[in-house]
Amino acid sequence: MKILMLDHSIGFDPKDREARPLGTTQRAFIALAEALVARGHKVEARRNGGIDKDMHGVAWRQLDAELPPFGGDAVDTVIAWRDPALLSHASIPADAKTILWFDGDPTKLNADDLRLVLHDKEVQIVFTDDAQKKSFETDLVKKPIVVKPGAVTAFTMASNMRWAFESREEVAVTVANTTTGIAQIVRIWEAYVAPKAPKAILEIYAYDLFMAMAGENDQVSDDIVDLVRSAIDKGVRVLHPKPEGDMAETVANARAFLHHGKYGTDYAGQWIVDALGAATPVVSYGGIAKTRVEDGKTGYIVPDEAAYGNITWQLLTDRSFFSTQSEAARNDRREWIHVAGELEKI
Repeated sequence: MKILMLDHSIGFDPKDREARPLGTTQRAFIALAEALVARGHKVEARRNGGIDKDMHGVAWRQLDAELPPFGGDAVDTVIAWRDPALLSHASIPADAKTILWFDGDPTKLNADDLRLVLHDKEVQIVFTDDAQKKSFETDLVKKPIVVKPGAVTAFTMASNMRWAFESREEVAVTVANTTTGIAQIVRIWEAYVAPKAPKAILEIYAYDLFMAMAGENDQVSDDIVDLVRSAIDKGVRVLHPKPEGDMAETVANARAFLHHGKYGTDYAGQWIVDALGAATPVVSYGGIAKTRVEDGKTGYIVPDEAAYGNITWQLLTDRSFFSTQSEAARNDRREWIHVAGELEKI
């Protein structure tokens, strides 16, 4: 099939994965495009910026390029990435099958004018979580389906060099930031993990907190900054987010991935899927983690701070406890090649 993919976020190139920390949505867009090519399809991926480039079989083009997709050849399927406004984009042929990959709030698809587009173009909505489907009104539009995201290849590859407990460091990694629960994670670390694992390190990859620690982000409260500074001698480290490959190595080198799950609305859980792809067990209060983590098998959904801290400590220090969950995550991991296989059946 000839598949046209459209993204309307930031400008990026696929090689940017090696040079700067892209958002999870951009990394996933690239990963899906390459996975579709790996399954034998021809893919043209248009995005809002970057240069025209053919890489790993994907033809990367400008979103508003004047030339028609595939040089004017017939397009079989269009995948509009996350932004419903793309459904009316001029590059979409009238007779192409159209899919809207949507990982956002389903109520945003209820506007009358958008409903009309969904109906007239017979758009197939693809949600990333069952909760979206349950709360979406299906009147006059196709019944949505749910396709969960996959782990980016860099994370699964990084884990292949770190099978054993001893091949990883006594490190927990989190990407929680100041709006998604990092303060509570730090308090849990201080109270429940550091006293029993004094050599353990908590690595926090959060841009807002990193800049605040450097005195360059006054939007972060002094209380949070002071809290983190007071925990430095307990093994807490705040670091700048890294490019994809480096983050994959970092997560695959850790024995636990800490997710909060009580703040914000995340229907994708890409970081959780990537962590599990790296065979790194996840600890969370819930949220999207409830549908990404097999509780007690590939990580834990915990009820309170004591349980959160105790599970984290055990993953960091208990070889058998870590290995059982890490192996389960490795065996059950889902990759974007699996996602591509599900989408091509639509």
